[in-house]
Amino acid sequence: MEEVIKYFQANEARIAALEAEIAELKVRVAELMNRPAPEPQVVEKIVEKPVEVIKEVVVEKPVVVAAPVVAPEPEPAAEKPVAEPEPQAVVEPEPAPIAEPEPQKEEPQPVVEEKISPKAAVYGKAVSDIRQAISLGDRFLYQRELFGQNAELMQRTLTELNELSSFDEALEHIRPFGWDQESNTYQQFLITLHRRFG
Repeated sequence: MEEVIKYFQANEARIAALEAEIAELKVRVAELMNRPAPEPQVVEKIVEKPVEVIKEVVVEKPVVVAAPVVAPEPEPAAEKPVAEPEPQAVVEPEPAPIAEPEPQKEEPQPVVEEKISPKAAVYGKAVSDIRQAISLGDRFLYQRELFGQNAELMQRTLTELNELSSFDEALEHIRPFGWDQESNTYQQFLITLHRRFG
């Protein structure tokens, strides 16, 4: 019940404030209505003088074009009659007999077996650039698990590894990373290094 009383009291206070504002506005309106009208202001009228437009009359002079001088054509010199040569009989030579080539004996080519090194059989085909040995899926795996989602660090490291000359140098280069040597991802990365350095 107290809340209802407080609500009505708050509304009564608002209504009283509004009524005070309305009364004040009525007083202002009354003052404005009783105020004398302002004196009329004199506005100077600027009269523009008409501007005379003078048209320039241009008299075109006829252009005289000299006719091109045509040189007279030289008269053709009298042609001397040319004696026509007497036709001679053309003798075609007989075609030479075509010699048939002798069939060549095909010698059996020796079968060259591609030797696969034991390391290539274990680690895969050797590559000159370590990036060639990394598939797209492995690239994401290495970046996430070995390089802490740092793609720039991974690219820089791969470039530095490519410049090394041996597998042992590569191991020394990656030792500061402190990777877990027992993890599958690390072991897979070592296989990639083996493919680069043999």
